[in-house]
Amino acid sequence: MKYMLMIYDNPETRSVFFGPDGDALMAEMDALMAELTESGELVSTDALADPASSKVVRVRDGVPAITDGPLAEAKEHFGGYLIVDCDSEARAVEIAARWPSAKFTAMEVRPILDISGEEM
Repeated sequence: MKYMLMIYDNPETRSVFFGPDGDALMAEMDALMAELTESGELVSTDALADPASSKVVRVRDGVPAITDGPLAEAKEHFGGYLIVDCDSEARAVEIAARWPSAKFTAMEVRPILDISGEEM
């Protein structure tokens, strides 16, 4: 079963990861990524750019309206994701709990529907 592990972020956590204490956190992240790659559980992962660079697109009556910025103002934003293919929801939750960002902000674990649209 594939799961998306959504990484939530905020300006303070980004400064921690890219500040003087970030090397240990990045090493922890690299070790977990290596483990997931070795086990074959890591399908893909990416970090997202700052939400200020996002565009919001809405189409009303066939007319697109495009605005700058994130969809909603919030203290936390969607900062990146991992897609893992693992045996159980418990394993996906375990991986999320080990992700260094989980020490500071929330991680959301959500099953990915299969091609038929069937849920687990």
